Amino acid sequence: MTVNTLKEKTWLPDQTFPINIFFSHSFDLHWHDHIEWVFMKKGKLRIQIDADIEELEPGELAFINSKQLHGGWPLEEGTEFVSIVFNEGLVRGSELDVTENHYFLPYLTNQDKWPTKIQKNDPYLEEISHSFSRLVEEFESKQPAHELIVKAELLRIFGLFFRYASQYDESPKISRRVNERDFPHLLHQLRDRFRESITVDEAAHIVNLSPNHFCRVFKQMTSKTLIEYIHLLRINEAERLLMETNDPVSEIALQVGFSSTAYFGRVFKKIKNMAPSEIRK
Repeated sequence: MTVNTLKEKTWLPDQTFPINIFFSHSFDLHWHDHIEWVFMKKGKLRIQIDADIEELEPGELAFINSKQLHGGWPLEEGTEFVSIVFNEGLVRGSELDVTENHYFLPYLTNQDKWPTKIQKNDPYLEEISHSFSRLVEEFESKQPAHELIVKAELLRIFGLFFRYASQYDESPKISRRVNERDFPHLLHQLRDRFRESITVDEAAHIVNLSPNHFCRVFKQMTSKTLIEYIHLLRINEAERLLMETNDPVSEIALQVGFSSTAYFGRVFKKIKNMAPSEIRK
């Protein structure tokens, strides 16, 4: 069996808020393009992350980076755990702020290594457990503004985990690297000009990179390709217009930059998991 056959297409219901929660007792070896936290509720679990094998007990937490091969097998009857799976774009700073360069970027680009799990009885574990519970409760309740609280708790978990990791030799050292490219300026331009047909060559020129190098760096910085990022901006604006105006769908498609209503519909459904007409209803 090859590594590619182990790739899992994890279902994240809303690509504009890419996170999902799963309740389980085991999972076979696989990998995916998202980050995952595994939090033990009951029993005992043997978990493999790449070549590392750990045992998780109630209250303990394991961290799995994107594209890491991982699997978990119960060692006791009644074992239960919760998995939070999310795209890194949910926590990375789109403006490349201090949190991006000092904390997330060094690890998510595999320049630094964090521990696989939080060891039992560590004082940070109790705080993380509370945040984990609040995150799950908010995600399931779907109350107004639950997205803000879910994201806040997710960032709190990362902050506490980073503090925990800093106690150990293999933890990441805070990086002081400064991004030399003007990506914040580019992202501002994309938000202002998302209706236009902005090519890779044009975007690369703005940040003084070759087109090939730009594609790699842009994907690393935003977790999306240029066209995916522009589509996300367009679809978010289209959703607003669908809810706030009575303009026909075909007209809204043109307003946000799509020349084809059919193509607009396909992209909208891929990102929002529903058709434009359903949003309008």
